[in-house]
Amino acid sequence: MSAAGTQAPAAGRRRRIAVIGAGPVGLVAVKELKEKGYDVTGFEKRPAAGGVFTDTYSNLQLTSSSLLTSYGSFMGGEVERPVLWRCGEYLSYLAEYAERFDLLRHYRFGTSVRSVRRAPEGGWRVRAQADGAAEDEAAFDNVVICCGSNMRPRFPAWADPRGFDGAIIHSGTVRDGAEFAGKRVLVVGVGESGSDIALMAARAAEESAISTRNGPGYVIPRYYRGMPSDLDTNRCYHSLPRSVVGKPFVRFKVRIEDALQNDGADQAVLRKAAEINRARGVSPFHRFGTKSTAFIEAMVYHGASYRPEVTELRRDGVVFADGTEFRCDVIVCCTGFAPEFAFLEEHEPSLARYAANARALYKRMLAPEAGTDIAWIGYVRPGVGSVPPCAEMQARHLAQLLSGERSLPPRDEMLRDIQMQAELDLKQFAGDAERVATLTDYFRFMETMGEAIGCRPSLPRLMVREPRVALKVLLGPLCAAQYRLQGPGADPEGARAALLRAPMMPWPVLAYEMMLLFTCWAAGLNREPWRPRGRLARQGGAEGARPLRNSAARVWLRIRSTLSGAGG
Repeated sequence: MSAAGTQAPAAGRRRRIAVIGAGPVGLVAVKELKEKGYDVTGFEKRPAAGGVFTDTYSNLQLTSSSLLTSYGSFMGGEVERPVLWRCGEYLSYLAEYAERFDLLRHYRFGTSVRSVRRAPEGGWRVRAQADGAAEDEAAFDNVVICCGSNMRPRFPAWADPRGFDGAIIHSGTVRDGAEFAGKRVLVVGVGESGSDIALMAARAAEESAISTRNGPGYVIPRYYRGMPSDLDTNRCYHSLPRSVVGKPFVRFKVRIEDALQNDGADQAVLRKAAEINRARGVSPFHRFGTKSTAFIEAMVYHGASYRPEVTELRRDGVVFADGTEFRCDVIVCCTGFAPEFAFLEEHEPSLARYAANARALYKRMLAPEAGTDIAWIGYVRPGVGSVPPCAEMQARHLAQLLSGERSLPPRDEMLRDIQMQAELDLKQFAGDAERVATLTDYFRFMETMGEAIGCRPSLPRLMVREPRVALKVLLGPLCAAQYRLQGPGADPEGARAALLRAPMMPWPVLAYEMMLLFTCWAAGLNREPWRPRGRLARQGGAEGARPLRNSAARVWLRIRSTLSGAGG
């Protein structure tokens, strides 16, 4: 076994690695692994790269800006004027990235992976089938799974089509809204795709309604003063202790932003979004971000009604929790997806259990029992921020582990880290963590991965050597270029240029954020429980954590069950 916990290839032979998936996650995994000199083969069931973005609804617009969606090694678009890419624009960015790093030649497109199993001699046997061809099998030293969590559509328990005369469909099948024309439509769920589809339905339908069980996440407009609103995802603001972010003096920051929002933005929609957030007492640190106000537009301008959860399905409609009814022809379930790894179920059921519960993975990537033999990349859903930079950090670290530049800690240390991160997620996102297993804090995840890689930017050093860059690292958007300034895989010149060109929030907002952060520092409230040290490191838990709620405790019990049953 190698230091990374993986059987080393025979002398003189390059390590062979299979990567499953050619979406944004699979592409960055191939890039980082091939740069270490490995023999990488990618498998993608679709005919082209791009993953789910190759087959989605027509007006899809990303909810994170080009600045926060781009990989640190390839900052796309106009850095000075970031935008929210449309689907086609993002596919163009991925195509440029793949061409820049010569990734597509490593892929077998139109090829589905049928099974993955351990080989008696060590390594893995991957059985795959190209379209119209017989199955074939090949040997690999490692397998990296990057096919995403949007595999099997989830439906509410009540959504039985046999009890409804109309159509019950999933958001994954919606394309352009033509199917809603002249009909009465109920949209269930107001995540980001649900919000977009609610507006699509309201524009075309005779009548529409929006039903939600827990309400949306923290509603964030896509743009702020003509710029993407995620410019506020900066190191200063996200360094605030999570215990204070819901306090009135922090909420006042939002009022400053609202006062500065005078650039012709839709004030009626913004007021309604602020009203929904205030009424539910949520913040971007405690709920997943719903970075779309489209469902509010549907209500304000197209007459869509806002209803509680469905409690009963009838032949001609539904009954809601408040006893009201809605007659409808189409029910669109925007209720997410469940991970599914059929290629693991037959031969590796214990690994399939890990795949279904991302919080049971070390760095959301590795099963402690398997080491680096098999890895999952991209099973991270930050509350704000985006998946590709998180996946890039995972891919960089995995490449280090396989090359021996870094080594895994002992199993008990990995388990302590898994427990600590899970407890922090369950405490921070108490309203969502139980149903969204991939949900985590963007800043915490990027910082802990930066420490593992050795590329976390050093603010004190930057303050002395490059104060302008330090200012951008502290107050500029928390883009992946910050983690290319130093350490392994650094591109100091490219990262520095991108950071200096990137825009920031207005200075009144930044000044107030700095005042809040320095006040917390002065009061000794700035301890970061996710950085193990002292008693925390020995106990492996979140220092000072309150007792978990019942729902959070249930999730942690499931994680412990996964870990204890990994050998079966």
